[in-house]
Amino acid sequence: MDRVQKNGGTAGLVTAALLALLFVLFFSLGQDIMTPGDPAKSLAATTQKWSLFNLTAFVGLLAASFAVLFVTGLATRLRDGAPTRARAVLYITLIGLASYALGSTVLMLGGRQIVAFAAKDQAAGAVAWASVSAVHAGLEGLGSTFTGVGAILAGWAILSTKVLPAGAAWVGIISGALGVLSLFVTGMPLVMMGGFLLTIVWIGWAGSALRAG
Repeated sequence: MDRVQKNGGTAGLVTAALLALLFVLFFSLGQDIMTPGDPAKSLAATTQKWSLFNLTAFVGLLAASFAVLFVTGLATRLRDGAPTRARAVLYITLIGLASYALGSTVLMLGGRQIVAFAAKDQAAGAVAWASVSAVHAGLEGLGSTFTGVGAILAGWAILSTKVLPAGAAWVGIISGALGVLSLFVTGMPLVMMGGFLLTIVWIGWAGSALRAG
């Protein structure tokens, strides 16, 4: 059990570092790619920064993968004091992480094909890009909702069992609430940015506490 928790804590620290890198990469991509109001303009910007775009999607996939180990370690820590919530944290969060991973895969594989197709037919490529963007947005929304609910449940369980710092629990609850809220609000980048940054703090703090035993 200790090994699972410590490995989960290490994975949490790695996940937090990858998410911090992802945050920087988001801004490096630019407004046209990250908020694609005009599919043709967004596709042109993506084509120009394809290597960076592909790296961003890959880092997102890596972060989701390491987060699986983190949430497994966290659920193990919560299991004795809150067994039902521990299982809920594990299963609900895994659904969200799978959605994130699928979204990153769609961008990497589907985006590559669309960029190649757009070199022959720009207009049709823009239409295809809009479709892929819509699918990705749906998967991201699903991921935010389930991981957000998982973080809220984890924070609640931590507060009642006191197996990790209460401060980390509250950060997890707030970050989870912002993640769920982002599904219902649009055009509010501060909500998304705040939730993303707090998620980094939550996972890093909880991961460090798991490693400490």
